[in-house]
Amino acid sequence: MTLPARLPTADARQWLRLRQLRVQRARQALAAAQAAERQALQAIEARQALIDAGRARLDALAQHWGGAGSVDMPRWGEQLVAHRAALAERLERDEYALLDENEALHEVRTTLALRRTELARAQAREDAVDATLQAQRQALSQAREQQAELDSEDARRANH
Repeated sequence: MTLPARLPTADARQWLRLRQLRVQRARQALAAAQAAERQALQAIEARQALIDAGRARLDALAQHWGGAGSVDMPRWGEQLVAHRAALAERLERDEYALLDENEALHEVRTTLALRRTELARAQAREDAVDATLQAQRQALSQAREQQAELDSEDARRANH
C-alpha cells in the first residue's frame, strides 16, 4: 500500500482504529478457539473416565461371578451373559466416541494455531500502521522545526 506524502489526521486515526479493531477481533477469535480446546479436553477426560468406569464394571462382574457369585451361576447365567454384553457394548461405544473426540481436539488445535497466526499477523499490521503514522508525525514535526528555523533566519536577515 502506498501512502500519500501526508495522510490527513482523520484518515490516519481511522486507519489505525481499523487495524486495532482487527486485532481485537483476532483476539476474540483466539479466545473462542482456546475455549473450544478446553471444552474438547474436558470431553476427552469425561469420556476416559466413562471408559475406565466401564472397564472397572466388567472387571467387578468377572470377579464376582468368578468367585462368590459362581454358586448362583446356573440360575443367573443367561442374565449375566446379557449384562456382560451390554457393558461390553457400552464400553466399545465409549471407546469409539473417544476416538471421535480426539479427532475433534485435533481439529480444534489446528483452528487454534490458525487463530494465533491471524492474531500475530493483525498485530504486525497494526504495529506497521502505528510506526508509519508515527514516522509521518515525526517528519511533519521536523519539517515544522526546519520551517521555523528558516523563518527565524529570514526574520533576522530582514532586521539587519
